[in-house]
Amino acid sequence: MATRRNQQLSAPCSRQRGVALLTAILVVAVGTLLATNLLWLSTLDQQRAASSMAADQGLQYALGAEAWVGDILRQDLEDSPDSDHRGEYWAEEIDPLPIEGGFIVGVVIDLQGRFNLNNLVNLQGEEDEIMVAQFSRLLTLLEIDPQIAGAVVDWLDPDSEPRFPYGGEDDAYSRTDPQYLVANNMITSPSELMAINGFDAESYARIAPYVTALPNGTLLNVNTASDYVLASLSDEIDLNTAISLVEERADMGFASVQTTFQGLVSEEMLPRLDGVTDHFLLRGQVTIGQTTLRIRSVLQRHSSGFTRTLFRSFGVE
Repeated sequence: MATRRNQQLSAPCSRQRGVALLTAILVVAVGTLLATNLLWLSTLDQQRAASSMAADQGLQYALGAEAWVGDILRQDLEDSPDSDHRGEYWAEEIDPLPIEGGFIVGVVIDLQGRFNLNNLVNLQGEEDEIMVAQFSRLLTLLEIDPQIAGAVVDWLDPDSEPRFPYGGEDDAYSRTDPQYLVANNMITSPSELMAINGFDAESYARIAPYVTALPNGTLLNVNTASDYVLASLSDEIDLNTAISLVEERADMGFASVQTTFQGLVSEEMLPRLDGVTDHFLLRGQVTIGQTTLRIRSVLQRHSSGFTRTLFRSFGVE
């Protein structure tokens, strides 16, 4: 009887000890989860803070590189005011520059060595036939339908009369999905071409290295223009002739632009050619740790040597 009574008394005690043990395990498990969660959140906060600091530092380094390029261009103007060519210091690709925790790389491109899309219309907003003819030749050289030039003119000019057969005003784009209207204004970035009738990603990728979007009226720097852009200047210049011209100028530019191109281009085209540049593109990349910042800056150099930023973007063109 005593043994049975002792067993009955010990059973509740065992259950209580089991409950207490289970409770302790649960408390430890919950505490561990909370501690792990707090540690994880703390680590994320540290990573976010580090990334934010690296991004801020990268931005300052990028702007510093932009200012540095401005100084280089100012010095270049003082050293050689009558010519800009690929043999000058600004045209050299910037080797990786070490900075705290990373490096900077970049390259400066002469934008006036490319076809300026905004030159397709004049200052009065009317079609510039000479520039349209050049652009059509460039499209042909790149195996793109030259009639697309009309659609680009319609995108730029202020009127509402579509050009045939590839022109397009508001009606043409109102049937797209999503719908949008023509700009009827200057193009701000060459990538805007992909919004124009006739262009797609493939054709844009083909033409992108040869076009730019600058203020209306800029001249073409033949000292830095590619063979395709030179070949687009005239029916008298085929691609082989253009390649020969590039080889002739080498990295030092033409001795005389007027003498070299007299007879190769029309009398109307000749005044649109030059050997100096006012507009440059800086493409830079700042890497700090795991953070990378890309900068694209369109720079305009004034005759005084002062350089200002016309357009700046980060990450994409």
